[in-house]
Amino acid sequence: MRRKSQSLIALAGAGLLMAGAAACGDSKAAGNPSEGKRGGTLKVMMFPGQAYRLPVLVARDRGLFKKRGITLEITEQPTNLQGMQGLQATGSDIGQVSVATLGQGYQAGTKGKYFCGGLNTIQTTLMAPNGSDLPSTADGASWQEVLKALKGKKIGIQTPVGSGVQLLFAAALKEAGVTDVTYVNIGTDPATVVAALGNRSVDVAQIAPTGTQYMQDRKAGKPLVYLPDGPSTYKDLYGSAWVAPDRFLKQRPDAAKAFCDVMGEALDLIKDPANSTANAAILAKDTGISEKVAKLVVDQTYGDHSTELDRNRLTTTFEKYVELGILKADPKPSYDTLVQAH
Repeated sequence: MRRKSQSLIALAGAGLLMAGAAACGDSKAAGNPSEGKRGGTLKVMMFPGQAYRLPVLVARDRGLFKKRGITLEITEQPTNLQGMQGLQATGSDIGQVSVATLGQGYQAGTKGKYFCGGLNTIQTTLMAPNGSDLPSTADGASWQEVLKALKGKKIGIQTPVGSGVQLLFAAALKEAGVTDVTYVNIGTDPATVVAALGNRSVDVAQIAPTGTQYMQDRKAGKPLVYLPDGPSTYKDLYGSAWVAPDRFLKQRPDAAKAFCDVMGEALDLIKDPANSTANAAILAKDTGISEKVAKLVVDQTYGDHSTELDRNRLTTTFEKYVELGILKADPKPSYDTLVQAH
Protein backbone atom coordinates (compact mmCIF):
# COMPACT_ATOMS: atom_id res chain seq x y z
CA MET A 1 0.00 0.00 0.00
CA ARG A 2 2.92 2.33 0.60
CA ARG A 3 3.81 2.48 -3.11
CA LYS A 4 0.22 3.16 -4.06
CA SER A 5 0.06 6.00 -1.55
CA GLN A 6 3.31 7.40 -2.90
CA SER A 7 1.88 7.34 -6.41
CA LEU A 8 -1.14 9.38 -5.41
CA ILE A 9 1.11 11.94 -3.72
CA ALA A 10 3.48 12.02 -6.67
CA LEU A 11 0.75 12.77 -9.14
CA ALA A 12 -0.27 15.96 -7.38
CA GLY A 13 1.25 18.39 -9.87
CA ALA A 14 3.04 21.68 -9.55
CA GLY A 15 -0.14 23.39 -8.41
CA LEU A 16 1.04 22.97 -4.82
CA LEU A 17 3.83 25.38 -5.60
CA MET A 18 1.55 27.78 -7.43
CA ALA A 19 -1.23 28.03 -4.89
CA GLY A 20 0.48 28.84 -1.60
CA ALA A 21 -1.15 31.20 0.83
CA ALA A 22 0.63 33.95 2.72
CA ALA A 23 3.08 32.87 5.35
CA CYS A 24 2.71 34.48 8.75
CA GLY A 25 5.33 35.89 11.07
CA ASP A 26 9.08 36.23 10.84
CA SER A 27 11.03 33.02 10.36
CA LYS A 28 13.82 32.42 12.84
CA ALA A 29 14.84 29.11 11.28
CA ALA A 30 18.03 29.74 9.34
CA GLY A 31 20.10 26.64 9.66
CA ASN A 32 22.91 26.02 12.12
CA PRO A 33 25.29 29.00 12.33
CA SER A 34 28.03 26.68 13.60
CA GLU A 35 28.18 24.85 10.28
CA GLY A 36 31.04 25.64 7.91
CA LYS A 37 30.31 28.49 5.55
CA ARG A 38 30.51 26.34 2.42
CA GLY A 39 30.17 22.80 3.70
CA GLY A 40 28.30 21.43 6.69
CA THR A 41 24.69 20.31 6.80
CA LEU A 42 22.02 21.70 4.50
CA LYS A 43 18.44 20.90 5.41
CA VAL A 44 16.30 21.12 2.29
CA MET A 45 12.51 21.12 2.55
CA MET A 46 10.49 19.81 -0.40
CA PHE A 47 6.94 18.65 -1.07
CA PRO A 48 6.68 14.86 -1.45
CA GLY A 49 6.36 13.55 -4.97
CA GLN A 50 7.16 16.75 -6.85
CA ALA A 51 9.20 16.73 -10.06
CA TYR A 52 11.31 19.67 -8.83
CA ARG A 53 12.91 17.29 -6.31
CA LEU A 54 14.84 15.45 -9.02
CA PRO A 55 17.87 17.82 -9.26
CA VAL A 56 18.42 17.45 -5.51
CA LEU A 57 18.13 13.67 -5.73
CA VAL A 58 20.44 13.39 -8.75
CA ALA A 59 22.99 15.61 -7.01
CA ARG A 60 22.79 13.46 -3.91
CA ASP A 61 23.15 10.18 -5.80
CA ARG A 62 26.01 11.51 -7.95
CA GLY A 63 27.92 12.73 -4.90
CA LEU A 64 27.80 16.40 -5.91
CA PHE A 65 26.96 17.54 -2.39
CA LYS A 66 29.56 15.29 -0.82
CA LYS A 67 32.23 16.69 -3.15
CA ARG A 68 31.64 20.12 -1.60
CA GLY A 69 31.65 18.85 1.97
CA ILE A 70 27.88 19.23 2.27
CA THR A 71 25.76 16.78 4.23
CA LEU A 72 22.28 16.83 2.70
CA GLU A 73 19.22 16.42 4.89
CA ILE A 74 15.84 16.27 3.13
CA THR A 75 12.67 17.03 5.04
CA GLU A 76 9.13 16.85 3.72
CA GLN A 77 7.23 20.13 3.54
CA PRO A 78 4.05 20.04 5.63
CA THR A 79 1.04 20.04 3.31
CA ASN A 80 -0.82 22.50 5.52
CA LEU A 81 1.97 25.09 5.49
CA GLN A 82 3.51 27.16 2.74
CA GLY A 83 6.83 28.81 2.08
CA MET A 84 8.62 30.34 5.03
CA GLN A 85 6.11 28.92 7.49
CA GLY A 86 7.23 25.46 6.40
CA LEU A 87 10.90 26.38 6.73
CA GLN A 88 10.29 27.66 10.23
CA ALA A 89 8.22 24.66 11.31
CA THR A 90 10.76 22.12 10.03
CA GLY A 91 13.90 24.07 10.90
CA SER A 92 15.00 23.91 7.26
CA ASP A 93 17.50 26.12 5.44
CA ILE A 94 16.17 25.98 1.89
CA GLY A 95 12.90 25.32 0.08
CA GLN A 96 11.23 26.02 -3.25
CA VAL A 97 8.18 28.28 -3.49
CA SER A 98 6.13 30.07 -6.12
CA VAL A 99 6.34 33.80 -6.80
CA ALA A 100 2.91 34.24 -5.19
CA THR A 101 3.99 32.43 -2.02
CA LEU A 102 7.24 34.39 -1.79
CA GLY A 103 5.49 37.73 -2.35
CA GLN A 104 2.63 37.04 0.04
CA GLY A 105 5.06 35.94 2.73
CA TYR A 106 7.11 39.10 2.27
CA GLN A 107 4.02 41.23 2.57
CA ALA A 108 3.10 39.37 5.76
CA GLY A 109 6.48 40.25 7.28
CA THR A 110 8.51 37.13 6.46
CA LYS A 111 12.18 37.70 5.66
CA GLY A 112 13.38 35.46 2.84
CA LYS A 113 14.67 35.70 -0.71
CA TYR A 114 15.10 33.72 -3.87
CA PHE A 115 18.77 32.89 -4.24
CA CYS A 116 18.72 30.21 -6.96
CA GLY A 117 16.44 29.68 -9.91
CA GLY A 118 14.07 26.76 -10.29
CA LEU A 119 11.11 26.56 -12.66
CA ASN A 120 11.09 29.55 -15.01
CA THR A 121 7.50 29.10 -16.20
CA ILE A 122 4.10 27.88 -14.97
CA GLN A 123 3.77 24.39 -16.38
CA THR A 124 0.04 24.00 -16.99
CA THR A 125 -1.77 22.05 -19.70
CA LEU A 126 -5.50 22.18 -20.48
CA MET A 127 -7.02 18.74 -20.98
CA ALA A 128 -10.43 17.79 -22.33
CA PRO A 129 -12.18 14.40 -22.25
CA ASN A 130 -11.24 11.91 -24.94
CA GLY A 131 -13.47 12.46 -27.96
CA SER A 132 -14.06 16.14 -27.16
CA ASP A 133 -14.73 18.35 -30.19
CA LEU A 134 -12.91 21.31 -28.61
CA PRO A 135 -10.03 22.60 -30.76
CA SER A 136 -6.44 21.67 -29.89
CA THR A 137 -3.11 23.21 -30.80
CA ALA A 138 -1.99 19.67 -31.63
CA ASP A 139 -4.51 19.77 -34.50
CA GLY A 140 -3.34 23.17 -35.74
CA ALA A 141 -5.58 25.51 -33.74
CA SER A 142 -4.11 28.67 -32.23
CA TRP A 143 -4.14 29.16 -28.48
CA GLN A 144 -6.65 31.98 -29.02
CA GLU A 145 -9.01 29.58 -30.81
CA VAL A 146 -8.64 27.04 -28.01
CA LEU A 147 -9.47 29.55 -25.27
CA LYS A 148 -12.30 31.20 -27.22
CA ALA A 149 -13.96 27.79 -27.53
CA LEU A 150 -14.21 27.64 -23.74
CA LYS A 151 -16.95 30.27 -23.58
CA GLY A 152 -19.78 28.94 -21.43
CA LYS A 153 -17.79 25.84 -20.40
CA LYS A 154 -17.05 24.37 -16.97
CA ILE A 155 -13.35 24.64 -16.14
CA GLY A 156 -11.72 22.30 -13.64
CA ILE A 157 -9.10 24.34 -11.75
CA GLN A 158 -6.49 23.27 -9.23
CA THR A 159 -7.42 25.66 -6.41
CA PRO A 160 -10.48 27.63 -5.22
CA VAL A 161 -12.01 30.59 -7.00
CA GLY A 162 -10.16 33.73 -5.96
CA SER A 163 -6.82 31.97 -5.66
CA GLY A 164 -3.79 33.01 -7.69
CA VAL A 165 -4.19 29.98 -9.96
CA GLN A 166 -7.77 30.91 -10.83
CA LEU A 167 -6.99 34.61 -11.26
CA LEU A 168 -4.12 33.81 -13.62
CA PHE A 169 -6.31 31.59 -15.76
CA ALA A 170 -9.10 34.16 -15.81
CA ALA A 171 -6.56 36.71 -17.08
CA ALA A 172 -5.49 34.25 -19.80
CA LEU A 173 -9.10 33.81 -20.88
CA LYS A 174 -9.54 37.57 -20.92
CA GLU A 175 -6.64 37.83 -23.40
CA ALA A 176 -8.77 35.72 -25.71
CA GLY A 177 -11.91 37.76 -24.99
CA VAL A 178 -13.59 35.12 -22.81
CA THR A 179 -15.18 35.83 -19.42
CA ASP A 180 -18.29 33.62 -19.36
CA VAL A 181 -17.07 30.35 -17.78
CA THR A 182 -17.85 28.34 -14.64
CA TYR A 183 -15.01 27.27 -12.37
CA VAL A 184 -14.96 23.98 -10.47
CA ASN A 185 -12.18 23.31 -7.95
CA ILE A 186 -11.05 19.73 -8.60
CA GLY A 187 -7.60 19.92 -7.02
CA THR A 188 -4.30 18.61 -8.38
CA ASP A 189 -4.67 14.83 -8.07
CA PRO A 190 -4.70 13.36 -11.61
CA ALA A 191 -7.00 10.55 -10.48
CA THR A 192 -9.60 13.22 -9.66
CA VAL A 193 -8.91 15.03 -12.94
CA VAL A 194 -9.37 11.79 -14.90
CA ALA A 195 -12.64 11.10 -13.09
CA ALA A 196 -13.94 14.65 -13.61
CA LEU A 197 -13.19 14.51 -17.32
CA GLY A 198 -14.50 10.96 -17.65
CA ASN A 199 -17.89 11.71 -16.13
CA ARG A 200 -18.05 15.08 -17.91
CA SER A 201 -18.50 17.04 -14.68
CA VAL A 202 -16.09 19.53 -16.28
CA ASP A 203 -15.46 20.31 -19.93
CA VAL A 204 -11.73 20.95 -19.50
CA ALA A 205 -9.25 20.70 -16.63
CA GLN A 206 -5.86 22.07 -15.69
CA ILE A 207 -3.07 19.55 -15.18
CA ALA A 208 0.65 19.88 -14.43
CA PRO A 209 3.64 17.51 -14.27
CA THR A 210 3.80 14.72 -13.25
CA GLY A 211 0.08 14.40 -13.76
CA THR A 212 0.34 15.53 -17.38
CA GLN A 213 2.60 12.60 -18.21
CA TYR A 214 0.45 10.18 -16.21
CA MET A 215 -2.55 11.11 -18.34
CA GLN A 216 -0.48 11.04 -21.52
CA ASP A 217 0.74 7.54 -20.79
CA ARG A 218 -2.81 6.31 -20.20
CA LYS A 219 -4.34 8.30 -23.04
CA ALA A 220 -6.76 9.57 -20.39
CA GLY A 221 -7.58 12.91 -22.01
CA LYS A 222 -7.18 15.19 -25.00
CA PRO A 223 -4.51 17.91 -24.57
CA LEU A 224 -5.78 21.27 -25.83
CA VAL A 225 -2.93 23.70 -25.15
CA TYR A 226 0.25 24.01 -23.11
CA LEU A 227 -0.41 27.42 -21.60
CA PRO A 228 3.23 28.68 -21.51
CA ASP A 229 3.09 28.44 -25.31
CA GLY A 230 0.01 30.67 -25.40
CA PRO A 231 -1.25 33.73 -23.52
CA SER A 232 1.25 36.17 -22.02
CA THR A 233 -0.23 35.50 -18.57
CA TYR A 234 1.62 32.18 -18.70
CA LYS A 235 4.21 32.71 -21.42
CA ASP A 236 5.87 35.71 -19.76
CA LEU A 237 5.61 34.75 -16.08
CA TYR A 238 8.01 32.99 -13.72
CA GLY A 239 7.07 29.86 -11.78
CA SER A 240 9.02 28.99 -8.62
CA ALA A 241 12.56 29.09 -7.26
CA TRP A 242 14.76 28.15 -4.31
CA VAL A 243 14.27 30.39 -1.29
CA ALA A 244 16.05 30.78 2.05
CA PRO A 245 15.58 32.96 5.11
CA ASP A 246 17.58 36.20 5.07
CA ARG A 247 19.47 35.09 8.17
CA PHE A 248 20.72 31.93 6.45
CA LEU A 249 21.78 33.86 3.36
CA LYS A 250 23.67 36.33 5.54
CA GLN A 251 25.39 33.73 7.74
CA ARG A 252 26.13 31.09 5.09
CA PRO A 253 26.37 32.78 1.67
CA ASP A 254 28.99 30.29 0.47
CA ALA A 255 26.73 27.36 1.35
CA ALA A 256 23.87 28.97 -0.57
CA LYS A 257 26.13 29.47 -3.60
CA ALA A 258 27.40 25.91 -3.37
CA PHE A 259 23.81 24.60 -3.34
CA CYS A 260 22.97 26.62 -6.44
CA ASP A 261 26.12 25.46 -8.22
CA VAL A 262 25.17 21.86 -7.44
CA MET A 263 21.66 22.43 -8.82
CA GLY A 264 23.18 23.71 -12.06
CA GLU A 265 25.39 20.64 -12.41
CA ALA A 266 22.46 18.34 -11.63
CA LEU A 267 20.25 20.02 -14.24
CA ASP A 268 22.99 19.54 -16.84
CA LEU A 269 22.98 15.83 -16.01
CA ILE A 270 19.17 15.67 -16.18
CA LYS A 271 19.04 17.44 -19.55
CA ASP A 272 21.62 15.06 -21.06
CA PRO A 273 19.62 12.42 -23.00
CA ALA A 274 22.30 9.84 -22.19
CA ASN A 275 21.18 9.95 -18.55
CA SER A 276 17.43 9.85 -19.20
CA THR A 277 16.79 6.25 -18.15
CA ALA A 278 18.93 6.46 -15.01
CA ASN A 279 17.33 9.73 -13.94
CA ALA A 280 13.85 8.35 -14.59
CA ALA A 281 14.66 5.46 -12.26
CA ILE A 282 15.60 7.95 -9.52
CA LEU A 283 12.38 9.91 -10.03
CA ALA A 284 10.25 6.76 -10.09
CA LYS A 285 11.80 5.48 -6.86
CA ASP A 286 11.24 8.80 -5.11
CA THR A 287 7.66 9.37 -6.27
CA GLY A 288 6.21 5.90 -6.79
CA ILE A 289 5.21 6.57 -10.41
CA SER A 290 6.13 4.03 -13.05
CA GLU A 291 9.51 4.34 -14.75
CA LYS A 292 7.68 4.78 -18.06
CA VAL A 293 5.84 7.85 -16.79
CA ALA A 294 8.97 9.08 -15.02
CA LYS A 295 10.90 8.93 -18.28
CA LEU A 296 8.24 11.07 -19.97
CA VAL A 297 8.63 13.60 -17.15
CA VAL A 298 12.43 13.61 -17.48
CA ASP A 299 12.32 13.94 -21.26
CA GLN A 300 9.60 16.60 -21.41
CA THR A 301 9.72 18.94 -18.43
CA TYR A 302 13.23 19.94 -17.36
CA GLY A 303 13.89 22.28 -20.25
CA ASP A 304 11.88 24.80 -18.19
CA HIS A 305 14.23 24.46 -15.20
CA SER A 306 17.23 26.76 -14.74
CA THR A 307 19.29 28.19 -11.88
CA GLU A 308 19.09 31.64 -13.48
CA LEU A 309 16.92 34.30 -11.84
CA ASP A 310 15.95 36.47 -14.77
CA ARG A 311 15.37 40.05 -13.58
CA ASN A 312 13.03 41.03 -16.42
CA ARG A 313 10.88 37.91 -16.17
CA LEU A 314 10.59 38.13 -12.38
CA THR A 315 9.84 41.86 -12.52
CA THR A 316 7.08 41.19 -15.06
CA THR A 317 5.67 38.52 -12.77
CA PHE A 318 5.67 40.69 -9.65
CA GLU A 319 3.97 43.50 -11.55
CA LYS A 320 1.36 41.19 -13.08
CA TYR A 321 0.53 39.67 -9.70
CA VAL A 322 -0.04 43.15 -8.26
CA GLU A 323 -2.23 44.04 -11.25
CA LEU A 324 -4.32 40.89 -10.72
CA GLY A 325 -4.62 41.38 -6.97
CA ILE A 326 -2.61 38.28 -6.11
CA LEU A 327 -0.07 40.54 -4.40
CA LYS A 328 -0.59 43.94 -2.79
CA ALA A 329 1.02 47.08 -4.18
CA ASP A 330 2.52 47.97 -0.79
CA PRO A 331 5.03 46.92 0.36
CA LYS A 332 6.08 46.66 -3.26
CA PRO A 333 7.30 43.20 -4.32
CA SER A 334 10.35 43.58 -6.54
CA TYR A 335 13.48 41.86 -7.75
CA ASP A 336 15.62 44.06 -5.50
CA THR A 337 13.65 43.22 -2.34
CA LEU A 338 12.98 39.53 -2.99
CA VAL A 339 15.97 38.19 -4.93
CA GLN A 340 19.57 37.69 -3.87
CA ALA A 341 21.34 36.57 -7.01
CA HIS A 342 24.90 35.24 -6.96
